[in-house]
Amino acid sequence: MKLDIDYKAIGLRIKAARARKGLTQGNIANLTGLSTPHISNIETGNTKLGLPTIIHLANVLDVSVDELLCDNIHHSEQIYCNELADLVKDCSVDELHIISELAKVIKKAGINSAKKVRKRRTKAEMAAAKAAEEAAMQMEV
Repeated sequence: MKLDIDYKAIGLRIKAARARKGLTQGNIANLTGLSTPHISNIETGNTKLGLPTIIHLANVLDVSVDELLCDNIHHSEQIYCNELADLVKDCSVDELHIISELAKVIKKAGINSAKKVRKRRTKAEMAAAKAAEEAAMQMEV
């Protein structure tokens, strides 16, 4: 069984964790002993990273390895719930309304499992973008 690892998603999570801590790529490079260009390549998904590097980054960023790898882990529901809670905690009422409508569209489409293949997520992202556009247009009216 071949496992397709989404290094771009891992990189985005590493970048988000770094930003939450207020660190630069240079700071992370100094703390991990990796080069700044290597950190940049990790964050953009342009390089594969091994388990020791993932563990080291998780420790430096004060996150769990599960949080960094949740796109590739079948039992990551709580991570996504925490991520959503973090995303909406400072949203305006209008933003919450749009997010709620998007969630309804996605759930109705049946895309509610972390086990869906990447192609399905791409369709979900397209549906979400369309729904966001429609919701924004309705709010302008």
